[in-house]
Amino acid sequence: MTAPSKQTVCIVDDDAQVRRFLAEVLASVGLVAEQHASGEDFMRRWQPGKAACVLLDIRMPRISGPEVHDWLRDREPGLPVIFLTGHADVTTAVRAMRLGAFDFIEKPFNVQQLIERVNQAVRLATDKSAAGSGNDGWQRALTRREREVLRGIIDGKRSKLIAAELGISERTVESHRASIMAKAGASNAAQLAAMAAGQPPLD
Repeated sequence: MTAPSKQTVCIVDDDAQVRRFLAEVLASVGLVAEQHASGEDFMRRWQPGKAACVLLDIRMPRISGPEVHDWLRDREPGLPVIFLTGHADVTTAVRAMRLGAFDFIEKPFNVQQLIERVNQAVRLATDKSAAGSGNDGWQRALTRREREVLRGIIDGKRSKLIAAELGISERTVESHRASIMAKAGASNAAQLAAMAAGQPPLD
């Protein structure tokens, strides 16, 4: 059984109403919410291995969501991060996904989508923990499509080429890439390729 701490979802948003709403939604599906009113508060209270997912607002005063994400990638790169964005922030969110974010969800929230993506992120954190410390444990947690994308990454192919070869969109490739990096605990594509070197993706 998953430890209770791994069911914790950190909410980082300067809007108290948004934090309360998200906490209520998460509680309705059995997840524990830890609320943070700012990036500084999250960074001050952050504990390695405690959370299963972070819901991170892009626009916050003083320290922005992307800055918090950069800080977090240096400390726990495998932790799934879902950005909360307004329509104008979508480009920034997509850029963050290329740097390893799990996904982004636009405001106002679609509650069902929010629940589904958070549950997927929590399962990812759980699967990665259950995969063990073996060198190929993270590869065993990949889906078949993620393994196909990983082969392209290992070969040094750009997302556009991988997408063309697999018959999927470039954005879908980026989403798979982000998921692969989160499962591997890699902070960038170069590190991911190095981790996979000498370990062919499992069939």
